[in-house]
Order: sequence, then C-alpha cells, then structure tokens
Amino acid sequence: MIDGPGRMGNGGLSTGGRGPGKGVNCARFFLRASCGGMPYIAPSVHHALHPRNQGDPAWMRTLPAVTGGACAVLGLVVMAGWVAHSATLIQLRPTLAPMQFNTALCFVLAGLALACRDRAPGAAPILGGLVAVIGILTLGEYLFHADLGIDQLLFRCYIMTETSDPGRMSPVSSFCFALSGLALVSLSLGGAQRWRPPAMGVAASVIIGITLVALLGYAWGLPGTYGWAQLTRVAMHTAVGLCLLGAGLFIIAWSMALEPDEHSPRWLPAPLALAVLTGSLVLYFALETKQDLGIAQTVRADAEGTASQIAVRMEARFHSMARMAQDWEISGAPTQAAWEANAASYVHDVPDVQALEWIDATHRVRWIVPPEGNETTLSDLSLDERRKAALEQAEREHQPVVTRIVSLLDGGYGFVIYAPIKVNGQSDGFVAAVFKAETCLQRYLPPAVAAGEAISVSEGAQPFYVRDGAGPRVRADWTVQETIELHGATWTLRMWPTPALAARLDSPLPAVVLCAGALGALLLGAVSYYAQRSSRQAMETARANLALRAALDQVKTLEGLLPICCYCKRVRDDTGYWSQIDTYIRKRTKASFSHGYCPECAVKFYEECGIEVPDKVKAELEAGNFE
Repeated sequence: MIDGPGRMGNGGLSTGGRGPGKGVNCARFFLRASCGGMPYIAPSVHHALHPRNQGDPAWMRTLPAVTGGACAVLGLVVMAGWVAHSATLIQLRPTLAPMQFNTALCFVLAGLALACRDRAPGAAPILGGLVAVIGILTLGEYLFHADLGIDQLLFRCYIMTETSDPGRMSPVSSFCFALSGLALVSLSLGGAQRWRPPAMGVAASVIIGITLVALLGYAWGLPGTYGWAQLTRVAMHTAVGLCLLGAGLFIIAWSMALEPDEHSPRWLPAPLALAVLTGSLVLYFALETKQDLGIAQTVRADAEGTASQIAVRMEARFHSMARMAQDWEISGAPTQAAWEANAASYVHDVPDVQALEWIDATHRVRWIVPPEGNETTLSDLSLDERRKAALEQAEREHQPVVTRIVSLLDGGYGFVIYAPIKVNGQSDGFVAAVFKAETCLQRYLPPAVAAGEAISVSEGAQPFYVRDGAGPRVRADWTVQETIELHGATWTLRMWPTPALAARLDSPLPAVVLCAGALGALLLGAVSYYAQRSSRQAMETARANLALRAALDQVKTLEGLLPICCYCKRVRDDTGYWSQIDTYIRKRTKASFSHGYCPECAVKFYEECGIEVPDKVKAELEAGNFE
C-alpha cells in the first residue's frame, strides 16, 4: 500500500504514516502475553495493583503497646502485693504457686519495652536485655544447681507454695523471658535483617504454645504442663502474662515482615506449626507424668498395705510367743510330754511355724517339736552370732525378739522368734518359734494380695523372698520401697508392676496426643502454606486480569457479517445507511486510516495525470503483492 504518492505502505492499518497503529499494538500485546512477557499497564492500573505503603494497620501498631501495658500493670500489681503482703494478688489461691518478685519485675520491664517501642526505640533493647539476663541467669541456676544470689536480691520471699527455691521463678518462666528478652534486643539491630521477623515469630509462637498449654493444664488438672519435676511451678497469672507478651511479640514480627500486597508473612506456616508442636510436646510430657504418678501411687498404696499386713502377722506371732512364755512363768515348768503336746497342737494350728523349741538358760536347745528332721538342731545356739545376739537382747529386754535372717538346716532362709522365760527373777530359758521365710511369706501374701505386682523382701542387700520378680523391671522409677520395723530386725519391702500390669496401666493416650499434635502441626503448616500460595496466585491472577482489561479498553473489535457492496465496497449499517468502509470502521473502532494507492490504482492515477509510472510502482505491480 502506498502512503500517499510515491510512498509504499506497510500492508496494514496505519496511524497517519507515523508507525504501527493501535491494532498492531494490540497484536503485539497478545503475542507478548502468550510468550510470558509483561504487557503494558496504564499508570492508574499500576497504582491499583501496587498501592503505596501507607504504614501498618492501626491495630498492628497499637495492639503490641496494649499487651505490653497489660503486662507492665500485671507486674506492678503483683509487686505491690509482695510489698503489702497480699497473698491474693501474689498467688490467687492459697494452693497455687505464687508469682515471684523477679517474675513481676520482668513483666514490668518487658511490658514497658513493648509499650515504648515506637516512642522510645532506644529503650526497648535495654529493657529487653535486662529481661534476657534475668531469664538466662535463672536458667543457669537450675542447670548448674547454683545460687547466684539474684532470686531474693530485691525482695525476701515469704510464700513457698509449690516453690523449690525461695524467690526463684520457674524454669518455664525463665525460659520464656529469655526468649522474649532476646527478641526485644533484636529490635535494635541495624539494617534489614531478613531473619529477624521469622526468628521473633518462632520465639513468640513457642512462648504462646507453652503458656496456652499451661493454662489448659490448670483447667484440666495436669500439673506437668506448668511445672517440671519438683521445681517451682508457673503461677496461673504468670501464664496469662507470658501469653500476652508472646502475642505482642508475634504481632511485631508480623508487621515487620508484611509486604504491601500480602495479607500475611510468608514464614507464617513455620511458627504456627511450631506452636502446635510445642504445645503437643508439653501436653505429652504432662500426661506421661500424670500417668507415671498414678501408677507409682497405685504401687505405693499396695506396698503400704502389703508391708502393714506383714507387720500385723508378725506382731501376732510375737504376741502368741509372749503368751506361751507367760503361761510357763505363771504355771511353772511343765513336763516335757505336756509341753510337747501343747507345742504339737500349736504347730498344727499355725502352719507357718516350722518348729517350736525350748532353750535353757545356757542357750542350748533341749526340747523341739516336731523332732523329725530337727535332731541336729539340739546344739549350743551361742555358736551362731545372729541367734546369740537375739537371745541376749530378748533376755535383756524381757520381750520377744526376732533374729536376723539365718540359714536353716533343711536349706533356705528363715528367722526365729525368741520369747524369754523368767521365774522369780531368774532366767528359765526361752520359747522359740522357727519360721522358713519363703513358706511364711507365701502364706502372708497370697496371690490375691497386690495381684500383678512383683514383691521382694530383703534384709539389707540380700533378698530372702521374691514373688514374680523374674526378668528386668519395666521402669525403675515405678519401684516403691517400704521399711518393716520388727523387734530385733528391719526388713525392706520392694514392689514394682510386672510387665503385664504395666502394659495394662500404661495408657497410649500420651503417645496418641503427641502423634495427633505432630500431625495437626503438619496439617496446620501445610494448610497455611497452601492458603498463602492460593492467595498470592489469586492476587497475581487479579493483577493479570486488570492488565488485560486495561489493554482491552484500548481495542474494539468487529464481529459478525458485514454487508458490503461488491462493486463500490460500501458497507451497510444497522439503519440501512451505506458508508465507506473506512468511515464504518473508524466509527466503530479506535483505528484510524491513512489513504494511499494500491499499485493498480497508482498506475491508473499516473496515466490519467499523464505522469510516467515510477519503476517502484511497476515492480510492485509485477510482484502481485495484492489481491
């Protein structure tokens, strides 16, 4: 096409001879979009897609100051309670742990650091540093079993409920204050450290997770959630204050990492998952502790009952031997036949007694029932140190005495009860009952007593009776020890659950809670990650739609059938009016036309004017670059 006489067109719509028209721009737009390029965006659309950073939302600026102020007020109120000796302000209830004075001081310092973060930026890291130092030093006291003198440096503690060391805050509180203090110190670091917001978010999420579980522990009666072992426990209002402190730090981290065109920081899934996982771990250990305590209490109750039963049965044997000696003292010495008849009747009625003996004043066995198998027992007892010591003690104290564990002639271990006999102030010997330890304790402790629990009875380090004690013990901390004090000897009773009983008492609930918490943390992290990803994709889609709409606003298209004259090429519109094709297109689109001559018309024009046809036009005519 010729742009005027002597100029060749570009074969398409033109813009007055000044380069490609808007239709060509539209084609280029779609070509670049299909190839992944970025289209031209009008300034107004760009402003809508990328608004200027007008600062954080008002609630993000004010809420940390509000939480900090609440923490500072809480600390001041508790400090006033210590000064005024108000137990209600210090520990809420008489049975609960108190908030220590150092804990209240840390709340005041950390709360002021949050409250004045914007108005006095230089004060926040200083106050936070003091909080971190107090928390770290207190943790060091617990770890190294030391006393650095900081617990009662400012105030003397006078409430020791649920407190392991006077004035010392719990290890949970000191750990949370150490994290929050370090997070506040990081606010003073210069430059744009990209690690600072996620690090603060992680620290805050750990604090929130620990304290929320502690509050749930107070509600559900799980002391393991707010106390470690026998150390100082977290007070209820301390848990509330730490939760507020963690929330303030998390909001600050959120606002520092928030981009202008995003609703949440990209690292949000990590602290959310970590908070849930931290809470699950704390709850797991709390449930494990409660379960272990319950099992230990069950074993201890059974051990106390078993020890009491052994002591009662032994006391009955002491009384029966004392009555037998008193009958001798009152009625006089019986004949051997009469004594043996009474002794045989006693042995028959009391099966745990292996034999009865009468020992003269020289410590020699004279009479014994039954005599079968005990012939060698008729000997001098002063040759056995344990028997001799028991005889001398019984004679000296004039009451029945049990020997320490001795070896019996027929094998095994046993013990002997000696009851002294005195007639007219003179020793007339002893009445003795011989017991085989295993046979005796089997009768005292039938299978129904402490069923499912292993029992060991020993004197010193040597056990002389064991029931169901084969194999390794399930848990060493489930073993309960009770002391049985007898007149002349001390026995030690140890009890622990057998593997079968431990499997029945050991609930899978803690493991289920931990697995569910880990799975919940994973799901929460994944859901938040994909939610953020979906939000970013939706925003990118909206951005592309706005850009496309802006481009389409510059282009109008013609659709449908156009009635056109085959001779003059006029086009008929909807009203029946015939217009030139260029006029029709100009009215209905934003395209404009530049007029020129095609090669055939140019030849006609030059011939009509009597002008020689240029070679360029002839060559174009011969090339046939037109229809």
